[in-house]
Parts: sequence; structure tokens; C-alpha cells
Amino acid sequence: MQFSEDLAVDQFLRSCQIPFTLKDFTREMSRKGFSLSQREGEDYLADSPYVSWVENGKFITRAAAFTGRFFSFTLTQEECKNKMFIPGSRFIPFVDEMQNPASWTYIYDGQKVPHAVGLFRKETALDLYMLYGEEYEVQYIGADPAMSGVDLAGCDFELPPQVFLTGCDISQFIDTMGLKAGDRIVCRVVNWDKGQIEIFPQPRKRDEEGGIVQIGDADRERLAWGDLLEKSLIEIFEREGPCATIEEQLAFAFYENIDGLCSFNCDSVENYLLRSKKIGLELFGVETRLWYKGQDVPAVGKWNKNDMKKDPGDLRNLKFKIPEYILDSFLRDFKYRKQTDLTCLLETMFPENFALTPDEKRYVLLRIAGRHAIISKDYNYFADYPVAEVRGDALRLYQQVCSLVYDVETSTANFDKFPQNELVILSQLFGHINRILESIDSNPDAAIEDKGTLSLSLEGMTYNFEDIEDALRSVIESEKRNSITIV
Repeated sequence: MQFSEDLAVDQFLRSCQIPFTLKDFTREMSRKGFSLSQREGEDYLADSPYVSWVENGKFITRAAAFTGRFFSFTLTQEECKNKMFIPGSRFIPFVDEMQNPASWTYIYDGQKVPHAVGLFRKETALDLYMLYGEEYEVQYIGADPAMSGVDLAGCDFELPPQVFLTGCDISQFIDTMGLKAGDRIVCRVVNWDKGQIEIFPQPRKRDEEGGIVQIGDADRERLAWGDLLEKSLIEIFEREGPCATIEEQLAFAFYENIDGLCSFNCDSVENYLLRSKKIGLELFGVETRLWYKGQDVPAVGKWNKNDMKKDPGDLRNLKFKIPEYILDSFLRDFKYRKQTDLTCLLETMFPENFALTPDEKRYVLLRIAGRHAIISKDYNYFADYPVAEVRGDALRLYQQVCSLVYDVETSTANFDKFPQNELVILSQLFGHINRILESIDSNPDAAIEDKGTLSLSLEGMTYNFEDIEDALRSVIESEKRNSITIV
């Protein structure tokens, strides 16, 4: 029942192209046979990646924001040589970034345009995927079906000198229009849910020797477009900070100036970054964000300074919550290692410095015992064996990360006293390790299949943790010494 309800919600939010109220949403779900309370409806909309904006009490989906909006990119030499273009990261934020680009449908003049597979230099491929960030671009390239024969995990995620990529066949436009490197493809999404993109090839006027005739009004429009994008991005930096991803930064920036940035004569983010002196791709912990060129992205800024202030009087009321998938992971590890004392498990699950009252301890033990009874009914040691080792490694790192997170949060130091890059990395590690454990818990078969990748990821995360731990703990210890009063 819940699975069907989730599907119905996602279907509505992936295809709705008009603003809607909470009442509109619950009414539509009721029409589909699912009765949602106001609170349940609010939770769905708050958690959905398909809902991005609220204006005047109405919700707006990604499909509503970006369907029919123009965006463009410039063809490279290798694309023209292969007579195809690669969407890469050039289509964000206009498409669903969770869809595999190889599954998209391209349309020209009402007709489908076929896919093609081409061979590209590694350096070109990385440039075409650069807006996913250096930390993810290899994974996106590796997810291309044309790369199915390459074991990236087996070679530490190093790309070979040449890679096969899937894209859109543009041979007809090269042959009939004379499309060349430097010419643009203007696009617009016609069906966000199904990944249908209409394309408009734009060859430039050239003389008999192939030179561009002159700079026209459209070229001047694109220069002005770059100024507007820069202004919009800076506004987002100051108000929203680094956001969750580069894709989210761009979504905010484009949406807030949608008419000016989505004109037919628009330029591309990639072209803007090549000439910008103000904005570039900068390190944000172990990730990448658009930011002021040459500057590290801070953990604390105007966008979150008030939220990050601490009131030491509130620390007594902290509740260290453990999600069910984390509890289940600990319990399966407990069963795998053939342990029997749930009290020892309770002590393992919480940070070393976290103190439970006797009443809290009894409550948590009851919860653990209840879940233990449920899991024990179906637990199979031999079925668990293939994934148990990587889950155990993930849990050990989770314990270390949680302990440091808790000590940072309960330190008397305000967050701006901590080294910012290390603080960012700690936050990212906490999110990444939680996602890994959630994925292992929800889909162990996939985790077994990706065991090599997960192990490499955990190894890298462990190194990152070791790199930052001393710098953060030195601030914690310094604050402890400063808070000691000699009587």
C-alpha cells in the first residue's frame, strides 16, 4: 500500500506543470485512491526532490519550473568528429539529474533523433561532465551503458585514455546544415518526467573559407546573458550559500531569472565559466561548488550564521536520534558477529561522551529489543555474509564520525571557531556514511554487486576523516581548557 502511495505521489510531482496548493495535492491523491492528512501531505512535499519552490503558498515542481525553457551549449571538435553530441552535465538544472542521459529522447522538427555512441578522449569526457563536480564526474561517465565493459572500481576509478559515451546523433545536421565545432545546439525539455528534449541546431554564418562572418545581435545577447547569470549566482551565494549541489545552485539561479536566462539566444554555463574572472568551480570540503574564484567555500556564512549559533543552556536537552536503518544495520552486524548482550550494543551505538539517563537507557533498550526480535525472525547468516564485511566497515566509520560530530556540536566553541574546510568535510562525511548505510539496508543485493565500489569509497572516507580529526579536536580541547575555572 505504502509503495503504491509513494509511486502515485512521485508520478504527480514529476508531471505537474502548474503551481498547486497543499489542498490541491491531497485532493489529487484522494482522487487516485490515497487519503492523506494535511501533515502527511506536508511531509511528502517537504521530502520530495521534485518540489523546489514555494511562492504565495503554492508549490512548484522542477517540471513546472523548467519544462519548455531554452538552454544551449557549444559543440566541441570531438563531438563534430563523432557526429554526435554528449549531454553530460550541460543539461542541468533543466532535466532530472537522476535519469541516465542515455535514456533521454531527442526530438527535431517533430521527429525522434537517434542515439549514437562515440569514442572520446578522457580529458574531453571530464570537461563534458564538469558540472557534476570532480568528485562525481567519473561515476556519471561510468554509468553510461557504453562503458559497461570497463571495471572502474577495479582501477580505482581512473578512466582509461579513451572512453565510449552515448549521445545524440547529429550527422544529419552536419551533412545538411554544415554544423561545425563552435556552433550551438539550443534545447528545451518538452516532457520532464520522460526525459524528452527538443533540439534546435544553430549553425553560424560563415564565409566561403569557413570563417565566421561577423558578430551579430545574438552574440551580444549571449554576453549580456553571462552578466545576468553572474549576478544571479552571486545573489544565490549570499542568500543560500553553497546549497546541496552545483545542480541546486544553478536551479535557484536560473529559476529566479527564468525569462532573462532562458531566452532563445542564451549562452551556456560552461562558456560563462571559461571567461569568468569572478566565479569558478571551487573546493567545498571533499566536493565542488560554484563559488567566488580562488576562494574556499566556508561552512558558516550569512545564509546560516543565525542557525549555527549555540546556546550552551540547550545542550542538556539534546536528543541523539538514531534512524531505523542505522539501528537495523547495528542489529544485523550484532547478529553476524554472533553477539548476545544488547546492553553492549547500546553502548556501541552512541558516541562515547553521550550520557543516557536511566529512563532513556530503559526506553532505548526496549526499542532495540523490539527491533532485534523482528530482525531475528528472518536473519540468515549465510545470506548476510557477502555484505556483512562492508557494512561492518561502514558502521565503524559511522561511530567515529558520529563521535566527532557530537563532540563538535556539544563543544562550547561556536562553529565559526572551527577550521571551516574541516567542518565542511565532517558534515559531508556524516551525510555520505548515512547514505551508504541506508543503501546497504534498503538494497543489500545492489550493495553486494557494488561491494568493490563501496569498499573504495569507505577507504577514501576513512582517509578524509583521519585528515580532519586532529584539527577539529584541537579546537574542542582548547575550549575545554579555557572553560576550566581554578578555585
